[in-house]
Amino acid sequence: MTTTEETLKREIIELSDYDAAAEALNQLKHLNRELTENLTLDIIRNNKGDEYFQAFAFQTLYSLNIQKGIQLIKNPPEHLNTATLDAMIECTTVDSGIAADHPEVLEAAKILKETIRNLDAEKSHRMKDTIDWFLETYQNI
Repeated sequence: MTTTEETLKREIIELSDYDAAAEALNQLKHLNRELTENLTLDIIRNNKGDEYFQAFAFQTLYSLNIQKGIQLIKNPPEHLNTATLDAMIECTTVDSGIAADHPEVLEAAKILKETIRNLDAEKSHRMKDTIDWFLETYQNI
């Protein structure tokens, strides 16, 4: 691991400033994909940082490795927060165009549709625009 990668990793792990940690994560993804994937999974699975940082971590993971992102959708952490769920729904909606060639995207969309059905009113209201876009995009699943 290079000195730069080590510095970025430390910034992410310390989480003293969420914006700086998010920027470090964004830089690290261009330098060390595997390390970034591992860090993002750790952030989400172990509830590190606030919900917006975790949502950013999910988006980063999904952009690097769609399979690992979909695995998290299929097996979400117990503490899955609204912002991260919103990011999952948004990523899957954006990828609706590739769902025909990637059945795992469609499978993730089906899981998310069921999750949406079971949301309480407050969470549903908070994610209304993303949910509406998702439901419009995936009308037939």
